[in-house]
Order: sequence, then structure tokens, then C-alpha cells
Amino acid sequence: MQIFYQKIAYSFLLIFLASQVAFASTPSIPPFKAEYQLSHNSVEIGHVNLVMKAIAPEQYKLLSKTETSGLLSFLRDDDVTETSIFKMSNTLTRPMNYKYSEQLGDGTKNVTLVFDWQKLSVSNTSKGKSWQMEIQPGVIDKALMQIALMRDLKQLKKELSYQVADGGRLKTYTFAHQGEELITINNKPYQTIKLARKKDNKSQVTTYWCAKDLHMLPVLLTREKKYGTFKMELINASFKD
Repeated sequence: MQIFYQKIAYSFLLIFLASQVAFASTPSIPPFKAEYQLSHNSVEIGHVNLVMKAIAPEQYKLLSKTETSGLLSFLRDDDVTETSIFKMSNTLTRPMNYKYSEQLGDGTKNVTLVFDWQKLSVSNTSKGKSWQMEIQPGVIDKALMQIALMRDLKQLKKELSYQVADGGRLKTYTFAHQGEELITINNKPYQTIKLARKKDNKSQVTTYWCAKDLHMLPVLLTREKKYGTFKMELINASFKD
């Protein structure tokens, strides 16, 4: 069950969202920091820290880290770290490499993706094995779903569908508009756009609310499971506008 909780915590990160274009100097999403609390049936189970920063001209680093907390931290000390290095234009993002590190108790899992946009391929490395996978312009890594989604919402796009290199194959994540809603998180009101996300043809839906005043950063995500309700709620966020 503890591993299940950590998997759920990490899966929330996956909803946070790559093509070939000439680059401009100013991105539509500025560098930022955000912290979230993860809970199951209103019981705290973890925290997520998310940071996007510039590391070179036209290059950015997105780092997300999930750690167990609350009651779950007494049972086991688990954490997941994702790192995406990418280039960004005025309208699109393009991943360069992606790393995933998972520490579950005494076990570890490491995955690396290296994108070659001239050959339209990505090199996958996991469990000591490497293989190549063909891709098309527009494919992103899992961490960049957040950035892609935020940018598309700011541009008022209605079609929100993303091809993601995940697990050695391409998966499609689709978001459906559910209208606008004023919600309060940690005593702060946010005017949000509500979305429902599905992966491939699976029936499971994740719902989240993206704040207009925070460059469309998600402030709340929920998922209903047979074990109860899982939530990811914003604690604080800051942008370098």
C-alpha cells in the first residue's frame, strides 16, 4: 500500500505537461517555484517541489521532486525526482533530455531519455538496457506536459492533446475543458480553468484547476480511486515575471 501511495503521488506529476522552430528570447511561461501537498482522504502523504529555471540562452531546466511526509513518512522514506532539460520558443517547447529517479524503500529505478531531433528519435535507457524509438515533431517528455499545458491554456487553445514519450512508447494525454470555477486553496481564492485528463483510452480521469493569475499553473488536482480521493494542492508559488 505504501508503494501504491508513492505511485499515486508520482502519477500526479505526470499531468504537469516540443517541436522544431526558431527560438525567441522571452518564454511565455517565466521561471517559477511551486510547492504542493499530496493527500489521501484528507491525510497528508507527501510533498512535491517543482522548479523551472533558465540554465543557458534558450535552455531551461524543470526539476520536480516528490517526497513522502505525514503518516506515510513513518512507514517508509520514498522519493521520486524528475529532471527535464529543454529548449523553449515563444509558443513551443522541445525536450533535449529527461531523467527519472525513483527510490522506493531499498529499491531504485532510473530512466534516461535523450532526444535527437535531427534523426527524429529518442534513446531510452532503463535497467541497464538502451533502445531507440522513432518520434514526430511535437513529442514531449512526461515532465514537460505541465509547461505545454500552461502555455496552450494561456494561448486559449481548445484542443489540448499531447504525445508523450513514456515507458518506451508514445502515449496520448487528452484534456477536456470543464468550464471556469472560482476555488479557494489554503485561504486564497483563484479564478481557474477546470480540466479533465485521460491517458490513451483508459477510463480513469484526473481533474485539475489551473489558475489564471499564476500563468495557468495547476493549483488543485484530484483523482478518485477505489481507495478514496487523492489530492494535490498548491501551498505556495512564485514567478520571475
